Amino acid sequence: MAALNTGTNSLYLLFSLALGTVLAGWLVAARTLRHLRVTARCPTDASAGRLTVLLLEVANTSRWLPAPCLICTLEGLPGRTLVPALGRGATLTVALATVFPRRGRASLPPVWVEARLPIPFLHCRALFAQQGEVVVWPRRVSVGAVRLANLSKAEARGTGGRGRRGGEVAHLREFRPGDDRRDIHWKQTARQQWLVVVERQEAPVAADYVVLDRQLPRADEPVWQERFEDLVAEAAAAVCARIRAGMPVGLVLGGSVLPPARGVAHCRRLLRALALVEAVGPGEDPLPAVVRPGQVYRLVGGG
Repeated sequence: MAALNTGTNSLYLLFSLALGTVLAGWLVAARTLRHLRVTARCPTDASAGRLTVLLLEVANTSRWLPAPCLICTLEGLPGRTLVPALGRGATLTVALATVFPRRGRASLPPVWVEARLPIPFLHCRALFAQQGEVVVWPRRVSVGAVRLANLSKAEARGTGGRGRRGGEVAHLREFRPGDDRRDIHWKQTARQQWLVVVERQEAPVAADYVVLDRQLPRADEPVWQERFEDLVAEAAAAVCARIRAGMPVGLVLGGSVLPPARGVAHCRRLLRALALVEAVGPGEDPLPAVVRPGQVYRLVGGG
């Protein structure tokens, strides 16, 4: 205090006071970040390339210090949000809008939390890892001409309908290993003196299927992978269009078949399957032989 009589000493004192205040604020902010708990979750369905809202639950576990104004951002994804000051032991949930670039399984990204100080170049931040994942649906595109395959249940399974019980009688034949003994025609067996079975044709209960061919002409090339993403988006749009129209629809992904049904829950199952489908090389996962080429979402390569 005795040095206040000169201007130079007063300047030193003011500078030391300002620097001490900034450093004290930085230490308080760093200690506050150590007492934060940040949890992210995705409460809604996410589509590739579309705005998705994540909910961040920010809790201040400190019993002594309130948390200052916080800014939350995601590592590797766009979006940021502001968290107002949190009191001691307080919890607040805020929304953060972001965009997932591609379909498929996506881990919840880590969250950067920054405690801002009055001086912009002095700030403190910490990274909070997250647990869990999000299944990102295919991109939403406009619906064109929907390609549908009208298949019976047996055709979708690739069995052709033979050897199924409960359908119309196709013909009688000699018993072969692996046949169902319940199909034995006992009168003809007694007459012929050897086992005779009834081969049945399943009743033609047809249903509409969206058929996606997973086989690419050259699966290891990025350009074909990008075109396959467009094809998956078209198939997803066809599924949604049928569900919105109130019509049952099934899905054929190579050798995998999801039976037809209606409703929002069924639509979510089909979109999840399309979100997780992966491309394969030629001949690795062929479609049922009864599917005609014009009914399939397929990529055909040139020379």
